[in-house]
Amino acid sequence: MTKKTIKSLVSCSKTITDKPKKSMYQDQRNNYTMRNEFSCVSLNGNHKFEVFMRQNTELPIFSIGLKYQQETKSITICRYNSKHRHRNKVGDQDKFENFHIHMLYDHQLADESSDSADAIETNKYITFDEALYAFLTDCQIQGWQMCFPDLETKVNQLKLGGF
Repeated sequence: MTKKTIKSLVSCSKTITDKPKKSMYQDQRNNYTMRNEFSCVSLNGNHKFEVFMRQNTELPIFSIGLKYQQETKSITICRYNSKHRHRNKVGDQDKFENFHIHMLYDHQLADESSDSADAIETNKYITFDEALYAFLTDCQIQGWQMCFPDLETKVNQLKLGGF
């Protein structure tokens, strides 16, 4: 897969096939993590994806990601993370402590590192709801409003409140 292919997978229009639960639920492996997930497919039906959402109940830490389903495995191709200390491992070796977006790079696939380790800082969001909204729109997930009916209102209220 090339960088161009990965970008096209992230940005292709998708429709939800298996809806998320109505609300986040507790992760059985970790008492401090709430989770949810759903499935989607590209509009042409050629590509399948899984979306995961994780949110810590004690700390303002979250992660929202898109996994591409291949025949034998799934690969996380992008992940929207909360503010925490991060160091890029593959490319520029940048260190930062900010909100950031991980994107899978083709050289990571070439050396069989399927984790989207490198990231770029972002100012698209500062809350889980804003990150989810940015993720859903950036990943071109159609009809998300049916699954997250209050999300846009929450995000707009945050912006009107000056956050």
